[in-house]
Amino acid sequence: MSISFPRQYARTRRFTLGSPRAFTVSPDGERVLFLRTRAGDDPVTCLWRYDVAAAAETLLVDPRTLDADDADLPPEERARRERSRESAGGIVGYATDNACSAAVFALAGQAYHTNLATGETARLATATPVIDPRLDPTGATVAYVADGALRIIELATGHDRALAEPEADDITYGLAEFIAAEEMGRFRGYWWSPDGTRIDAHIWA
Repeated sequence: MSISFPRQYARTRRFTLGSPRAFTVSPDGERVLFLRTRAGDDPVTCLWRYDVAAAAETLLVDPRTLDADDADLPPEERARRERSRESAGGIVGYATDNACSAAVFALAGQAYHTNLATGETARLATATPVIDPRLDPTGATVAYVADGALRIIELATGHDRALAEPEADDITYGLAEFIAAEEMGRFRGYWWSPDGTRIDAHIWA
């Protein structure tokens, strides 16, 4: 039975499901990371790796295998997705170290770390709800935002601490404000320095 165009358009989220996006090429050019759902009518985005020499792709992380429910998204993450016109669920963004040996992402307010060679994925013991986790260039530390505070966690020790905490309820560190996201297309609110020793962060009230 054929499906009408309006139904196909809705079922595929404007024909965006199943299309690869958010590409990251490893420095040696041997691997390409990307996001994609499993099919054109699947709304759950997964993290994949394409190996150039073998001309083969590998599913690294399927959110359905993790103990996380997309219905538990924090309000700040819902707002980020709305402003970026994100219509799918699952892993909608990720960040890697410079060597592309590991990646981090947020899912249902939790932070996860993935070994990009093996696909081994573990939840990080961070404060919650987690927004926009990002590895430092060396891969040793993860920065993220939780409850308006910009925080970091050291992967080797698990030590977690706040770098900047809001002085009032209407102050937030490390997130892009409404105008930046809607009018300027800027969805990030903090940036690691190239050597991973400093963070430049945006504050808005």
